[in-house]
Amino acid sequence: MTWVAASKQDVQNAVEADWIGIDSDIKMQLSRYLVDPQPATIERFGEKERAFVVARIGDHVVFFDDIEQDFGTAIEFEGMLSNPAAYGNIAVALRELEREAGIGR
Repeated sequence: MTWVAASKQDVQNAVEADWIGIDSDIKMQLSRYLVDPQPATIERFGEKERAFVVARIGDHVVFFDDIEQDFGTAIEFEGMLSNPAAYGNIAVALRELEREAGIGR
């Protein structure tokens, strides 16, 4: 099977799928950070590739990793993602986004 980069619709579907089973109070609290998926650039293994930012607090973002099929956090500057870290589920990545941006629970 050949790998194909995720489309914006694929990313939206991944976000929706990850919300299934998440407590409604947690969804309400964390969904305020979600944005319409926006393309960004991430460097992987020395190659620049496209990623999609799905949540934001200032320059701290959650992005979808279409290779691992999970969500991670990074710092975005001029469309380039740096210091990426993978967290899996979107709710976990959003909690980490809050922590990295200095927002208390």
